[in-house]
Amino acid sequence: MLSTRISMRIGFWSSSLVAALCAVYLAVLVGYFSTAGFVLPPTPFVQTVGGLVTILSAPAILVIFAVIAHLAPKESSVCGTIGLSFSILFVAMVSINRFVQLTIVRFSSQAEQNADLARFLPYSTGSIMLALEFLGWGFFLSIACMFIAPLFSGPSLQRSIRWLFVLFALFSSMCVVGFATATPITSAAFVAWGPILLVLSVLLAILFHRGEMPSP
Repeated sequence: MLSTRISMRIGFWSSSLVAALCAVYLAVLVGYFSTAGFVLPPTPFVQTVGGLVTILSAPAILVIFAVIAHLAPKESSVCGTIGLSFSILFVAMVSINRFVQLTIVRFSSQAEQNADLARFLPYSTGSIMLALEFLGWGFFLSIACMFIAPLFSGPSLQRSIRWLFVLFALFSSMCVVGFATATPITSAAFVAWGPILLVLSVLLAILFHRGEMPSP
């Protein structure tokens, strides 16, 4: 069907975009941590790159979930719909955070960056925006991935995608627990939002390029 071919193309290009953005994000983080060590908050340049990557990749991830939900068999459509719904909440949370970072915060002078503004900085202690980031990536997207994962159980490529969705959900939800309890397991976020998301998006791009349908 024409709609199926169009969906596959949209899924392929969206997955490819997420993969490319993840690669950029990882390269910048590796370069930063290798020179400065594991020091937070990162430099303004790293923060800006992170903000741009997030605000561009989040809508692309939403498109991927929409394509998967559209292509899912009717008997599994409820899982696709629930996954898509939680991915919408994810995009809303992280987009608010990063848009505030790239506009209000960036345009503020050093003199204006007082205790009140610190609440809106992306990586400061007690930051409201950082809490939204973890709520989006760590909570809502984890739930979305857990509902999308069962839609893939066909050939080996689909099984790999399924378990990567599960791994992403596990590591990403760990960071929420770490953030809520102020423990080091928050660092699990770097594993989920970096290497796992990169590999997952590459495999999804391959899947869409082959024209394979999700098969639970």
